[in-house]
Amino acid sequence: MGFMGRCGAFLAGVLLCTLAVAGQSSVTVLINDSVGVKPLVLSQAETEAARLFRAAGISIRWLNCRQTDACRRTLTRDKLVLHIVHNGKTQSEFAFGEAFLGDDGRGQYSDIFFDRVRAAPGNTNVGRLLGVVAAHELGHLLLGSNAHVRVGIMQPVWEHDCVRKIAMGMLAFTPDQARRMRQRIGQGTFQVHTFPTTEGEIGLLGDWTPALRF
Repeated sequence: MGFMGRCGAFLAGVLLCTLAVAGQSSVTVLINDSVGVKPLVLSQAETEAARLFRAAGISIRWLNCRQTDACRRTLTRDKLVLHIVHNGKTQSEFAFGEAFLGDDGRGQYSDIFFDRVRAAPGNTNVGRLLGVVAAHELGHLLLGSNAHVRVGIMQPVWEHDCVRKIAMGMLAFTPDQARRMRQRIGQGTFQVHTFPTTEGEIGLLGDWTPALRF
């Protein structure tokens, strides 16, 4: 359900997200790690995802389900869940994650397929890549349906140049995406959906496959 991204295009506009934003919004993310990711890798992922959202004017409060009972409580509308699993059941075996949205385009749950992230082509640091994938999936939860665009972190397919930019920390949310996410957080529009539908698979383009999709 994707198209080939163009990482080089509109890069200057994407990097505008790094400008300071007055009045940062905040969101709480519950991490449910069913894989047992090494603490250093998980810390690197949190740092990278937090950096990407901070550039968009959003601060993240992380809660690890292994260290808090918050994950055993009823999920309130101001929290998002990031579930790290070994593999997914997506149509494409190359998808690295998916977000679950209701018919109205809202949702609170997302999955990341760690085995696929770990086996990604190239020399990208696993922790950094995990963080970028996490930011993409959380972006779907904050942006709603049809969040894929042709530039930046919300591309559905990342070409070779995108992989290089991930390693350099050069992918980002666009200014418009940053504004929309802050607005949605400010409106407190998160809703719980008992039977969510899949939205927003994402993947990488490697030397050994024509397209890896998110």
